[in-house]
Amino acid sequence: MAQVIAVAASPLLTRIYKPSDFGALQVFISLLSLALVAATGRYEIALLLPEDDQTSIDIIAVAVLCVCSTTMLSAGIVIACHYHWFLPASMLSLKRYLWILPFSIGGAGLYQVLSYWAMRHNGYKEIATTKFVQAGAQVGTQLGGGLLVHGPLWLLLGDAVGRIMGSGRFLRKLWEGYAGHIRAIRLRRMLYLAVRYREYPLVSLWGALINTSGLALPALFLAQYYGAQSTGWFALVNRVLGVPGALIGASIAQVYTSEAAKLSRSNPERLMFIFLKTTRHMLYIGLVPCILFTIFAPWFFQIVFGHAWREAGEYARYMAFMFYAGFLNSPVAMTLNILERQRSQFAWDASRLALTLLAIILPSHLGYGPRIAILSYGVAMTLMYAIHWSLSHHAIKQCVDEAATPALTQVAK
Repeated sequence: MAQVIAVAASPLLTRIYKPSDFGALQVFISLLSLALVAATGRYEIALLLPEDDQTSIDIIAVAVLCVCSTTMLSAGIVIACHYHWFLPASMLSLKRYLWILPFSIGGAGLYQVLSYWAMRHNGYKEIATTKFVQAGAQVGTQLGGGLLVHGPLWLLLGDAVGRIMGSGRFLRKLWEGYAGHIRAIRLRRMLYLAVRYREYPLVSLWGALINTSGLALPALFLAQYYGAQSTGWFALVNRVLGVPGALIGASIAQVYTSEAAKLSRSNPERLMFIFLKTTRHMLYIGLVPCILFTIFAPWFFQIVFGHAWREAGEYARYMAFMFYAGFLNSPVAMTLNILERQRSQFAWDASRLALTLLAIILPSHLGYGPRIAILSYGVAMTLMYAIHWSLSHHAIKQCVDEAATPALTQVAK
């Protein structure tokens, strides 16, 4: 429902804000996504591991300290940019609004940490409620402010308000249930735990940063070479085509991932069956929307979002198969990690980053327009999703072969 609110409000937002305003929002979200990977030092994952709550709360303190440090660092960069702009041209659209970024990093980073605490205690109802509140606050702020002031200001502020909302609910519940544990936090234990779980900021962080960069940096380079308007059209396509697919894919992925973790060692043949069956179902679900968007996207975007957004429909036409390939791969995307093929996953993440950036940069240097860059980006991402599926299939096949080898040896004996 939270995602539906955001998508349903898009036809209203596109009539209040210009494509260049959405371009500024996409650049802002890309910067924020990269900052949030590092904001917590990845320590929020570690707080799920200890058996006792005191240790987890000490880890929360470590993660919150990391968030505060990242927020202060970003604020320092913002102040420096106020007196001397040294960031690339892709961020020119944010020059007057960059001050919002530290607040977003601080609020979103805190929410990220506290939501993991809620997950530790199975607080899924609270997480769902806060997501709904966030979506409502975001859309309400963007619509209300956009009617009063022209420009991207309230579009950015709405995103920031939406990300910050919800933390207060988590903090209240944390204090009500664990006030004594919070008072018992000690710096000595925090330092010990920061070192104890140092693999998260030193190792896991870089893999996550590369993974996020593969999704965040293309928008920044698109803004750098083709301007905020093209980036705004690109942002709307991501919002309309990406969110519904991710929503369905994430729901199916929860079931697949749970089953795959159980079957990876006990019954790899069954895992292969579920892998192929899941992909086949996604193939059928997404085929018709993919064909329809490929044919009718420009007219659909013009009618639903306004004449100024017809070009976004052309982008959607070029990216339809990319989103379809991502939709097919999304439920089984955790296969390599489940089968402990982290090196293959890391190599794929790095290759995706390099190829997608090349797909946007090369057309610009060859003198082509944004449509060709979008087309090459769509082809590159489709290829990378196909490679990831093939790697996952091969990894499961290896598990099946390894499980069959002892049985064949026993028969031979």
